Amino acid sequence: MNAHQYNIPMAQFGTPIVEKWVMDSFYEPMHFHSEFQITLIKKGRGSLFVGNKVVPYKEGDLFLFGKNLPHALKPTMDATESSVLNTCKATTLFFDQNKIEDSLRTIPEASRIVKLLGYAAHGIKIPRNKAKYLNGHVKELTDTSGLDKFLLFLKLLNDISKNNNIKALSSKATPKSMSKKANPKVGDICDFIKQNHKEVITLNMVSDFANMSPTGFCRFFKAKTNKTFSQYLTEVRIGSACELLHNNDYNIFDCCYGSGFNNLSNFHKHFKKHTGMSPLEYRLKINDKLMDC
Repeated sequence: MNAHQYNIPMAQFGTPIVEKWVMDSFYEPMHFHSEFQITLIKKGRGSLFVGNKVVPYKEGDLFLFGKNLPHALKPTMDATESSVLNTCKATTLFFDQNKIEDSLRTIPEASRIVKLLGYAAHGIKIPRNKAKYLNGHVKELTDTSGLDKFLLFLKLLNDISKNNNIKALSSKATPKSMSKKANPKVGDICDFIKQNHKEVITLNMVSDFANMSPTGFCRFFKAKTNKTFSQYLTEVRIGSACELLHNNDYNIFDCCYGSGFNNLSNFHKHFKKHTGMSPLEYRLKINDKLMDC
């Protein structure tokens, strides 16, 4: 995996950790960390790489990133590609997702928050009208401490969870329903698909691995993951292709066949469907050679 792990220096006390970023550029390398992240863009614009998606960001945008989700904020460059258009400013909250989930799981009134945290495994962009309202919560968090800070933080999460227009940004992350902890059998099946996605992998192969008939397996997998086998396999391969595209040592041909697709036409079709751009456009975005409108 080309995204590398980044360790957040967490304080012994205090939830969440609040950081104010004022810099020439955000931390651009594709990276992930074990902490949940909420970032409010205060100034600047560019492209957010998250999982297998690229979306624009600008002042006022609010994003949520679940633990271990690969992401990177790349600012837009000027016409000479030599300087950032504006100083980058953001306020970011970090917290231990496991601790928050464990503390809220036995509280029925907090079920929306727990569901939100799980959904953020794919990355979430809050609608701008809601983000504008939440801006005040984030600002207040920077000036609060102790229990008041934690309670305000829970209010922020609760307000976000009430929004019915939240949409996942990336299809690459594995939903919690696929985790081994939630369902060991589904987890083993997903691991099998991930480990073999670069090779020819058929429905019969996977159903044999699961000790099911092909028809029974299809019903089981769709019921547990809300995805068909072919949908999940394609998403895994697209995610793999995105990782390969971050390495300029591989050309588009290498990324296609190296991620398990068997022809370029099929690869381009599925890649554009899932990311909204061609593999070449995605790579140009990575290298800051494609200007935002």
